[in-house]
Amino acid sequence: MILSLFCASLLLAAGSNASPCKLQSGNWTSSSTTGAKAALNRDGHGSAAINQLGIQAKSQESALPSSTSASNPGPSLTASGSSGSSGGSGSSTSGGSGTSDISGSLTPASGSCPQGFLNTVFNTNAGQSSGFPSATWNALTEYGIDSWIGFSLETLDKQSDYDLSATQNSQLSGAFNKAQIPIVMDHTYIQSAVAMLASNPPPYLELYNEPDFSFDGLTLTEDPAPSASDLATILNAPHPNTKFISPALMDANGPWLGQFFQACNGCIEHIDVIALHVYNPDPQGVLDQITQLYATWNKTIWITELSPATSGCDMSPSTMASTYINVLIPEILKLPYVEKIFWNSGESDSTPINGAPASCSPSLTNPDGSSTAVLQALGAACGISPSTATS
Repeated sequence: MILSLFCASLLLAAGSNASPCKLQSGNWTSSSTTGAKAALNRDGHGSAAINQLGIQAKSQESALPSSTSASNPGPSLTASGSSGSSGGSGSSTSGGSGTSDISGSLTPASGSCPQGFLNTVFNTNAGQSSGFPSATWNALTEYGIDSWIGFSLETLDKQSDYDLSATQNSQLSGAFNKAQIPIVMDHTYIQSAVAMLASNPPPYLELYNEPDFSFDGLTLTEDPAPSASDLATILNAPHPNTKFISPALMDANGPWLGQFFQACNGCIEHIDVIALHVYNPDPQGVLDQITQLYATWNKTIWITELSPATSGCDMSPSTMASTYINVLIPEILKLPYVEKIFWNSGESDSTPINGAPASCSPSLTNPDGSSTAVLQALGAACGISPSTATS
């Protein structure tokens, strides 16, 4: 399931981060079931990457890092098109081992991207593809995809929300599960996350998925102040082997994150990565969002959802490969603070995303799991192809 076209169109027409599909702005909207929440998590939702909003949190200078926008001007696509290189370490989160018929993550033998830079997103309809997970994951790793984010705290073989067949479920083990970056979806997952940190700590843990937006009233919204109190339970739990990713917002440059850090009494020091969701068919608009976020927080950024798919997207996959990926990825690589990108979507998906026309498909794989022109372009932007990638 995805965000309705009605909601997406209203978002774009509204021209702000206020969502007409959001039930209320008080403490936590109600949610029908966990399954319904996960099923609706096809992210992006239109306006965040297009609107250039003021940072309300900037008025709270005593508690927030100072802006570096003067010394970190955003890149311009009129500049040199050379790929440059990223200074981010891009450490891999995937173990690349285990007994599974899914191959381990492949890392680039050469190319301009750091190891672990290319990653993807699996949405809750991923299991509708016949090639998922084995053929799909094999194709992705052949082109340098290192890890993935799904809308789940648990591995997918334990998640009924992904509605996998018995055959698919039996394949979800080993390297595939090790490559997952789990998400604490909302405050109802807090205790499970603490238990995970104690028993099976992941290398990274994302804290909340778009708490500033409710999908058709089925997913929870979370206000910044109570979120700071709830997430303190996780931040204060022993986690020597886990790094924390900030809440990933629909509008990362809006007021929510600043209000959260203001309320959490210095917890920004425990956040290793700032997450960014950006959906925009204009590469310059994407770069503007990235540089604005860094100028505010001066921290490593992961673009945990990236795609041009919006109602304003008029490109085909081949155009997406040639004029979007080939332009945008080299420019992102010039930003040393961007450590990873996660392209949405990793799976085959014939359903329109974010109100985009079906012709604007960002899918990295076909239904049988084979690579699309979009996946091939991502790999090529990093100098990776099946002939150059090594296990």
